[in-house]
Order: sequence, then structure tokens, then C-alpha cells
Amino acid sequence: MDQKKSPINYIYFLGLFGFLILLMTSSIFTKENLGGSQVFFLLYAAGQILLEVTLFIFISLVIRKYLNTFCYATFIGITFFALLIHTFDFLMDRILDLSAFEALRIFVFAENLENFIYLLDASGIPLWGWFVVFGLIGSVPFIGYLLYKATNQICLKKPLHIRHTHLLQVFICVPVALLLWDFSASKIVHPDGYTAFIQSLPWKFTFMQPQNVIISLPGSMRPPQDEKAIAKAIQQDQTVLNKKPNIYLFVVESLREDAITEEIAPNLHTFKNENIHFDTALSNGNATHISWFSIFHSQYPYHWENFQKNWKMGSPALALLKKWGYQIHLYSSAQLGYYGMERLMFGNELQLLDTRHTFHHAAPLNAADSDAQTLVKLQKELRENSDYAQGQVFIIFWDCTHFDYSWPKKWAPKFTPFAQESAYFKAFQSKKTIQQIKNRYHNAVNYMDSLFGKFLNNLPNKDEAIVLFTGDHGEEFFEHGHLFHNSHLTKEQTNVPLYLKLNRSIPKQALASQMDLFPTLIEHLSNHPAPFLEGNSLIQKTKNPFVVTARFNAGQTPYEFSIHSEKNKLIAQFMNRKSITESTELQIRSLRTLNDEFISEFEDSADAWVQKEFGPALNDLFPQRNPN
Repeated sequence: MDQKKSPINYIYFLGLFGFLILLMTSSIFTKENLGGSQVFFLLYAAGQILLEVTLFIFISLVIRKYLNTFCYATFIGITFFALLIHTFDFLMDRILDLSAFEALRIFVFAENLENFIYLLDASGIPLWGWFVVFGLIGSVPFIGYLLYKATNQICLKKPLHIRHTHLLQVFICVPVALLLWDFSASKIVHPDGYTAFIQSLPWKFTFMQPQNVIISLPGSMRPPQDEKAIAKAIQQDQTVLNKKPNIYLFVVESLREDAITEEIAPNLHTFKNENIHFDTALSNGNATHISWFSIFHSQYPYHWENFQKNWKMGSPALALLKKWGYQIHLYSSAQLGYYGMERLMFGNELQLLDTRHTFHHAAPLNAADSDAQTLVKLQKELRENSDYAQGQVFIIFWDCTHFDYSWPKKWAPKFTPFAQESAYFKAFQSKKTIQQIKNRYHNAVNYMDSLFGKFLNNLPNKDEAIVLFTGDHGEEFFEHGHLFHNSHLTKEQTNVPLYLKLNRSIPKQALASQMDLFPTLIEHLSNHPAPFLEGNSLIQKTKNPFVVTARFNAGQTPYEFSIHSEKNKLIAQFMNRKSITESTELQIRSLRTLNDEFISEFEDSADAWVQKEFGPALNDLFPQRNPN
């Protein structure tokens, strides 16, 4: 029986094998090579792919022999659908550092329909395009079977028979080889490399894993203040402002700090140098909704889901400004309904807003066109409404710097050649292609900067006006093997502009975050802090400064976060992901400098180094509870 041979469609199965090898090679070689990790994981991926394709061959032979043609055709369709899943997995790893099944779990099964529609819209692909995509996905098994039949006709002319014993040998020898390879080479794999590369494997596991560093927390998470207590504090506030200069807050999508150069963004570059800025300014999340939450609530980003479910009053800082007599006006081209953020920022009935102007972009308009409309509307109302001379808060959301990076059709792009939309999803990205993607991004930033320049040039009462400018998060272009944002807590995804025109000087600060924006504004206006805001007022020199940034976890509580000191950062995950408020341990994912250089040498243990570098921050975030 062992000598039996069976003909196989070698073109089809070799095609599956070759395509998967190309995908995994691209995924692995775009990531940082730490301690020989690339070679280790490439060989591991090849072994897993060989096992998978061999299993497909074996099952197909069994079905062909013992079952009917329909079952055989169905299984061939399934093998081609598996190829689609691996392709989707490759894209999710590249964009979000998630497996295909993790992405389906958090984006589809854990989301309501409204948020799912918003997510599709945020992709830049119109909804009709998504219907086409879903239709094509449904047809994949049929396409696969037709491809199999076509290639099988060629194989019948030059048949190749495979011995059953050869299949058995693959099932025995390849796992043994992987185990031996794992045993001999796993010790040289850097733990950070393992974390990054495990997502590139088809099956997402190895036989052996690096030992994780687990640290015990001083106590459980310090909870945020209660909404009723904050509302009471605002109601009891007796502040009377002598002056109420207009406040302009700009929140720009996907804007990284190193894009603000004299060449790319000359107006912002000048504005930065003439006003308050910081050595390192960080977003509190590498995703839009948790960043917006930290800006407007001045709370740590891992509290987002709890607020999103239960909060009613909107931003406490905006509520306090309303108490002081300010009116609040919104101008947005961004989709603020994303995860219910408009309600979370401005209250259940949007009661904090006096006026609301939203400019959603749908074909033939793009995000840049909508951004221009917000500015036209704002400037028109400033000219025509005499009541807008003082005591107004203007909140402007701009979106053209979000994927797929846009500018008006009549705008002459400065940076050429630039990438077309399809370039983002190529399996192999050359340095030339990556630079073209960056050029496209820089063109969008350049256009946004021109709008900001128009705003400054026509700003009434410019000397007295308060202007606050920030990006919601950064953007990565394969510096660490990923594209866009949401995937990693790297400096490209977290370092953002944070510029303040307050018409005063403040102590030099090396480190600041979006959480500090409203506390600084409140103290600037009133000369006293707002104790219910967690961020630091940058008017005061902060003691033991640190910044917390959370990683995207769709509509669920972020469980991975980083703590930044002035020199280094700790990236960790709560061990209790389902209830982070009860978690008493952290798993250390990475130890890096602020420039993302990996720290692997310690005078003592890694645990001792963490306690020395981040002990004050951990004690503040997770204080010991009084047993009484």
C-alpha cells in the first residue's frame, strides 16, 4: 500500500506553495531583523506552508477516492479560499499587526452594524466598492475550482504521480525538523523580534517561545473620577474670567511630527517655532477614537471603553468653558460618529455645541475638498458674525492627511512621483514605492498646511487669539514593517505635533501629550488647575513626567500601552485583558528608547531596570490600596 501512487495537479498546488512563500517572505523581510530573527522565521514559515499544502494534497486524494465529485470540487474551492484568508492575514499583519481571525473577531463579531459601516467608510473605499469586494470573496471558491480544472488539463498531458509514503514522510519529518530548528535557534531570537515576527507565520505559533518578563504592579489601576463628582465640581466653580479670547483648536488626522518641515509644511513650521512646542509630544493613542478621548477628556486612554458606554455630559473641559461663558462651535470633515465619539466629546444630545457644521466627503468630493469647506465656513462666520469677536471656542477637525491622502484636483502636488492607491497593498514594497507613498502623504500634508496658512493670514484679533494645534496620531511607512497606524506604539505612530499659541511663555518641557492640552488651557485662562483632569498643566513644571499611550483595539478596551519617560519607553500588556482594572500584573512586550532603539543590556535584571526607570509612573498609575 505504501508504494501506491496518485496523480496530482502539481501546477495548482505548487502555485499555492509559491504564492504563500512570497507572501510570508514579504511580511518577514519588511520587519526589523533582530538577532537573526528573519532567517529563523522564514524557515519556520516555509515548513508550516509545506505542511499545509501537503495536507491539502492528502485530503484531496482521500476525497477523490472515497467521495463524490461535488465534495471534491467543494474541497478544492476551500483550498483556494484558504489562500484568500492568508492574503487577508498578510494585509492585516502589515496594517494592524493582527491575524485575520483576530481582525474578524474585533471588527465584525465584536462590533455593532453602525460602527462596522463607519469602519468600512474610514477605509477610503466607497460602500458600493465594499459590496463588490464581498461579492468577489463569495465567488472565490468557484474561481479556485475553475483555476484548478484549467491547470489540471495541463497536468494530465504530463502527469506527475506522488507516492503515499512521501506524504507520510512530510507529515513526520517536517514537524521534527521544525522542533529541532526551534530548539537550536530559538535562543538567539530577540524577544521583540519574536513578538513582531510571530504574526508573519501562517499558523501563528512555534514549539518554543522566549520567556516573557512579568512584573507585579504596586496595586490596581487608579480609577477616573466619577461623572457626577465632576459635574458637581464644574457647577460649583466660581471663576470669573477677565478676558475671554477666542480659542481655535485644530485636530488633524494621521499627522506625524517629522512631517512638519519648512519644505513640506512651511506655515506650520513657522507657527511651531514662533510658539510653544516640545522636544517630544505624544498622542495618547495610535488610533483616532482613543486619541480624541484623551484630548477632550484628559483621561488615560485605557479608560476609553468605560466612558464610551456610560458617559453623558461630554468633555469636562468644554463643559467648564461653557460655565465660564464660552460658546462652542464645531467644523469637521472627519466622521465624528466613529465609535460614538461625537456624543462622547460633546454630550448625549450634543448639548455642549452651540453650532455644528459637518462636511462629509463622498465622491466626487474627497477629504481635502471637505477640509476646504470647513475653513470657508469658519472664515465666513468670523467675518459676518460680530458676536464671534470673543468668548468663542472653534473646534476644527481636518481629514485629508488620512489614508488615502488627498488634495483637490486643481491643486498642483509638490512632491512627485507619488503613489496611486493600489500601491499600498503590493506584496513587495521597494524603497522607490515607499518613497512614492510618502510623497503622496507629504502632498496631503502640504495642502493641509496651505489651509492653515490661510487661516492664520485671515485670523481676526490675531494677537489675542489662542490657537491649539495637534494631530490625533502619527503614520508609519514601513519603518518597522507596518503601514498606516493602529499596529505598533512606535514613534512614527505616536509622535505628533502639539503646538500652543497662548501669548505667554511656559517652563521648558521635554515631554508632553494630548492629555495636557486642556489642563494647560484651563490654567492659562483661570490661573488655577482643573483637578478633575488627569493631564498635566504645562504651565507648571511637571514632576516625574511620563506619558501613557494605548494601542488600538477597535471598539474594545485597549490592553496594550506604553509608558514614556523623558528618555525611554516601556511597552506592556495587562495580563488580565478582560478586566484591566483588576489586573495586578503586566507582561513586558518591549523596552526601547524614545527613538525606538531596543534596550537589551541591563546592569541588573530587566524587572529591576523597569522599576528603576518607571517605578514612579507605575506607583502613580497603579497605587497601593489602603486595606482599611
